[in-house]
Amino acid sequence: MLVVKIGGSIQKDENDFSLISNKVRKYVDGQDKVFVVTSAIKGVTNELIKATENRDMAVDIVGDIYDKHIKLLSRLSDGPVFEETFKEISKLADELFKIAWSIRVLDEITPKVRDYILSFGERMASLLLNAILKSARLDSEAYPDSPLITDSNFGEANVIESLTMNEINKLLKLKSKIVVLPGFIGKTTLHRFTTIGRGGSDYTATMLGKLLNVDKVRLITEVPGIMTADPRRFPGSKTIRRLSLEEAIELAQMGAKRLHPRTFEPMISTDMQVIIEGLYEEGDTTILGSCDGDGGLKGISVIDDVKMISVEGTKIVGKIGSAARVMESAKEAGVNIISISQPISETKISLVINERDVNPLTKKLEELKDVDAIDVEDVAAVSVVGCGLKKWEAFREVEKVAMGYDIFSISRGLGNVSSTFIVPRNEGDKLARSLHEVVLKWTG
Repeated sequence: MLVVKIGGSIQKDENDFSLISNKVRKYVDGQDKVFVVTSAIKGVTNELIKATENRDMAVDIVGDIYDKHIKLLSRLSDGPVFEETFKEISKLADELFKIAWSIRVLDEITPKVRDYILSFGERMASLLLNAILKSARLDSEAYPDSPLITDSNFGEANVIESLTMNEINKLLKLKSKIVVLPGFIGKTTLHRFTTIGRGGSDYTATMLGKLLNVDKVRLITEVPGIMTADPRRFPGSKTIRRLSLEEAIELAQMGAKRLHPRTFEPMISTDMQVIIEGLYEEGDTTILGSCDGDGGLKGISVIDDVKMISVEGTKIVGKIGSAARVMESAKEAGVNIISISQPISETKISLVINERDVNPLTKKLEELKDVDAIDVEDVAAVSVVGCGLKKWEAFREVEKVAMGYDIFSISRGLGNVSSTFIVPRNEGDKLARSLHEVVLKWTG
């Protein structure tokens, strides 16, 4: 058995779907069953989000999404396959039109309703991709009802593996050799649709791989694997041939290739390989095993849409619970903390957060009585990843380069396979370029 995930960015026109069909055909050979996990087609998730935020436009947006699917369907399928899929997509569109009308009239939306709306992107995509594969004479069927059973944490739902196994058994009983199913979404025990976070189709694929006990999961995307850096920003970036599990987890947490932060968690304590490969050009990255003795550096990541909020005061020094109260303020404001630092003098606590969270967190922190000042600074988080950082020689060279910049804080990641430097935002790109040169030198 094999799990193959098809990214949404490579589902936009006839050429894409022709390449996808050929890719799936290639991997069907020698397999008794192939499970194809699909994201929503290009742009649809963003449009659905737009519909939830601009409710007066929701009905028109849904109409555009429906037209996009039907146009692709009419170009890439015909006969009974077209007719059957046309009815199925139209039925889903009718559901979506109704909810679009309701949120327009009520002018409010809950996390549950938002997830329900977002679920239509992947559900429609699974029907469309199945029709295209069947029209390419492949033995395929769609399973648009997600097999993942989750809790009710809408927006960032957690998979309940024991309950999901019952759904997995249903998948195994399907007769077709290829089963196309939606990524990104799950459902509660009450059959309410949930989402598992942006980029969650990768996580869907690896979770299915774990539960199905497959040897390999293939993630098909627009680029030939994970690269040493974003090639659009850093000339000379190269595809990383192999990553250890620790390195892959660190890169995913840092937003590499927009992977879901939990993409590689299902690999823990398994022998499963994950291969990330391109649709348009040859090249791939294999994630397998733990750090070995190669001592290499693998890549860099830059996050520059963040700010650092620093809480200062002499009254917080030596007080048990001062840091806890700052953390509690972030929790109450619904803010995720990306990085935390504090000097041993305890006079300052610095938090790195997303830009959008500055106002709500600042308001909460202003309620603390023992704070003298709250400062906000534009920063960038520049990270280097590689098992080589366990070796003093490589870490020393990285640190030496970084010391040429104005560093607010340094932190080490999982198993010491990453180092993250918080610097002023205007120095982020410069530091990243300098560190990328080091990475290329030490690439294993």
